[in-house]
Amino acid sequence: MEKLAKIRQLVEKLNGSGIKYCHWKSNIALDKGLAGQTDFDLLIEKKEAVIFRSILSELCFRPVVHTTGDAFPSVEHYFALDEESGVLVHLHAYYRVITGESLAKNYRFPIEKMLLHHTREIHGVRVPVQSAELITFTLRILLKHTSLLELFLLRRYWKTVGGEAGWLLETGTVSEAIDLLKQGLPAVDPGLFSDSVRALQGNSSLLQRIFLGLRLKRQLRTYRRHSPVRAGWITVRDFSKMAIRRLTGARKGMIPKSGGAVIAFVGPEATGKSTLIAEMENWLGKYFDVKQIHVGKPKSTPVTFLPNIFLPAFRALFPGSRTTQIAAEKAEPAAAPPKGYPFLFTLRSALLANDRQALIARAYRQAAAGKIILCDRYPSVKNGYPDSPQLAELVHNPNADPLRRKLARFEADRYKEIPTPDLIIYLSAPLEIAVERNATRSKKEPEDYVRRRHATSSNLEFGDAEVFRINTNQPLDQTILAFKKAIWNAL
Repeated sequence: MEKLAKIRQLVEKLNGSGIKYCHWKSNIALDKGLAGQTDFDLLIEKKEAVIFRSILSELCFRPVVHTTGDAFPSVEHYFALDEESGVLVHLHAYYRVITGESLAKNYRFPIEKMLLHHTREIHGVRVPVQSAELITFTLRILLKHTSLLELFLLRRYWKTVGGEAGWLLETGTVSEAIDLLKQGLPAVDPGLFSDSVRALQGNSSLLQRIFLGLRLKRQLRTYRRHSPVRAGWITVRDFSKMAIRRLTGARKGMIPKSGGAVIAFVGPEATGKSTLIAEMENWLGKYFDVKQIHVGKPKSTPVTFLPNIFLPAFRALFPGSRTTQIAAEKAEPAAAPPKGYPFLFTLRSALLANDRQALIARAYRQAAAGKIILCDRYPSVKNGYPDSPQLAELVHNPNADPLRRKLARFEADRYKEIPTPDLIIYLSAPLEIAVERNATRSKKEPEDYVRRRHATSSNLEFGDAEVFRINTNQPLDQTILAFKKAIWNAL
């Protein structure tokens, strides 16, 4: 597999810096880590952490934090965008060996020097010699045999365990591993370790492996981070959270250490907003807490719930009050009739302003807590344009009746409360391309509507918001990569 450019740059920097590091586990699958298909697990000498972090900063690796469980001490998570492929590189930085069970990781083994001072190279990356890695591999896998939940998780990849044990023994030996074990973990009985290695090669039953795991657990109790009761509670708690996430379709709960963001996608019809938002949600949602909202069609609030139930029926009875009909009749988007709009349109505009403000306010609260919010459409500062204030001309119109003016003021106040997003991604495409795309969509709009929306949505303004403009009339992969770069720079 080809090494990602971002990982290649990281490895070159580390090798050139002279700091002690190694990719300390699962090196049988190192090529997948180099290709960005799995996490990249580095152990770094603790006294060189400052130099290591400066290298990560230079390469634009961003720190992130977990929200779904206890943070592990001496372990940091970083992400970087590989700008050639658009792949997010997930780096685990270990300053101490924190390992053991899949969920609790209840052990801190003082074997950092052993791993860092006995290394070799694979694909230019420093990794422990196989006899040293055999120690960490054997202890990790056998400790996963000491609870039912861990056994349930282990079954997903048990078939690969024997192959990895055999790979580690190709050049390393059990006797070499025992010599290293005596230096780092003298409490472990050499005979028990030898039996454990043989068990992982496939020469034992599940019951025998459980028995060996429990014996190792007793001998390693000095290195526990938690009591057995607390470790069991953490395992049950985190397993339950993981099960709930999978049942509900929730994503992993990582958030950027710099905080979340509100990112809005705007532009005319048929420029690819829905497709590209879905792509970005899948890309970011693999790791981060991401939510998509539709600002153009916000859900009702308690204030607007009942009126919104009846509005569709009234609009069917009075088609002249529909937004699309009024927009078609306007010569200019911001021009109001001398005495105001139809009352039903005025009421609907005020209710929509309330629902949009409530939706966006909730999104900003979530972003402040670390969530990444992707908005389909967003209000602009231009009155009368799509998703923006529609009644501004009525606020000081002496010919309009008082009720309409009150509704217009209510609408204006709600839009004033809507904050500026962290990033506006402004999509565009030539009109005829948009018309052509619309004709092939499953939810096809009337052509005159697409043409009208193209005219009004091609000239939106967003005050001092950061705006990234992109023409989507190019290959999809190029558009997606440009989106990823813009979004990652905003996080």
